[in-house]
Amino acid sequence: MKDAQEQQKIPDAYRVFVLISITNLLVSLDHGIIPAASVQIQSALRLSNQELGILGSLVYAGTVVMGFVASFIFLKYNPLRVIEISMITMILSLFVFTLQFDIGWPYFLSRFITGAAQAPLIVYFPVWVDTFGQENKTVWLTILQGGVPFGVFVGYVLASVIAAQWNWRWAFYLQIGVLLPSIVLLSRQPQKNIDVRPYVKDNNNTYEKMPYIELIKLTFQSRSYVVMTIVLGLLYFSVTGIQFWISNYLVTVLCFNQGLVNTLFSLDSITGPTLGCVLGGLVTQHYGGYDSKNAYYITCIAAFLGSLSSICVTLTNNLWAITGFIWLLLFFGGALVPIMTGIVLSSVNQGMRSFANSNTTTYVNLFGYLPAPIVYGYLSSISPNLGYYCLMYCPSVGCLMILWTTYHERKRDCFIGDRSMDSMEMHPPSARSTSVMQIIQNFHNQSDDFVKEVLEFHATPINNITTTLYYEKQV
Repeated sequence: MKDAQEQQKIPDAYRVFVLISITNLLVSLDHGIIPAASVQIQSALRLSNQELGILGSLVYAGTVVMGFVASFIFLKYNPLRVIEISMITMILSLFVFTLQFDIGWPYFLSRFITGAAQAPLIVYFPVWVDTFGQENKTVWLTILQGGVPFGVFVGYVLASVIAAQWNWRWAFYLQIGVLLPSIVLLSRQPQKNIDVRPYVKDNNNTYEKMPYIELIKLTFQSRSYVVMTIVLGLLYFSVTGIQFWISNYLVTVLCFNQGLVNTLFSLDSITGPTLGCVLGGLVTQHYGGYDSKNAYYITCIAAFLGSLSSICVTLTNNLWAITGFIWLLLFFGGALVPIMTGIVLSSVNQGMRSFANSNTTTYVNLFGYLPAPIVYGYLSSISPNLGYYCLMYCPSVGCLMILWTTYHERKRDCFIGDRSMDSMEMHPPSARSTSVMQIIQNFHNQSDDFVKEVLEFHATPINNITTTLYYEKQV
């Protein structure tokens, strides 16, 4: 295929991927710094418990707001310049957070801007891997996704040590210091090493002329995209709520020792998601990658085992059993993240992947990260166990949705044999992006070989024709 040939001409793809992966990890450090130094930060900034909670949520609010426009930014502007501006803005917002103010709103604004600056990076890096990763893209996406929890862990450890020995602000200064070389190295990359638009040029030219609501309608035509996006939101809702509240529940409701609870849950949080992410990506790569039919089956197995583990958590009051089942839940949840992210990308046309991933990121932040602490707190005020059960049974809902989607996708003709996802949903070959009248005319004029090609075209998704008709109407 033309795209594959062009991808092989991209120089130093591996070196650029290493740089992007390290940058992705460093960008996540502040998500671990603030929880580790929360006591010192709350005292230094003179914040109440409620204000500290708001401060922690604002970074996700910034990601949500920016996620609505990030997709259009990458369609219309040079991605390398967007990445540079985002990282510079993030560094400035981190520095503002370390300053001393007599009022609180600059700190809240700083965290909001930090989240908004991180959004373009969260959106674009997976799309870059999907475009330039070639046969390694499943493993590369796994490494990229695994860098986020590992970055949070590194930030937590660094901030714990720094806050105990020096001022907590030095943890942010350290993050700023390691981000600066990343900006310099990324800025020195040739544009062709970063920009995916030349490899999906025809599609991008079409989608740039379409309004937001039409693009949303196109993505919603993909069952896989919609379901996997919803399940990702449910997964992050459950995991975020567990990370935020489980220690409090085990100590205050089940009356376990706080030191032991913190130690065990820290081990769960560090090892479970990271090992699951790595193993899930490796297994998926071994069985054909996330754009093969086997990705659905692997997702079903991981989702079933994860939901079973979450149900088992509610059936015991033994601390070691609870933390063991939570580890399994985090492990299988971590395994699902790179696979489902890959399916989300593969289920739409290549020219729409920045837009689709941006909307998925926005949804996950809006309905996953943001509401989890608030919903648990509200339900727990009604009954001490209600919020706990809500968090633990959410994975079961996601598992049922994945099983339902896999069943329907298995019935599709394009899901039989050893075809890739290129023939599914909104990912039609760009060579077939032609008008309906041209196809009909060529059908009558060309040879039997072309007739076979036309018959194969009838198996492609109807939304590509919809896109073409809309574009011709605008022209």
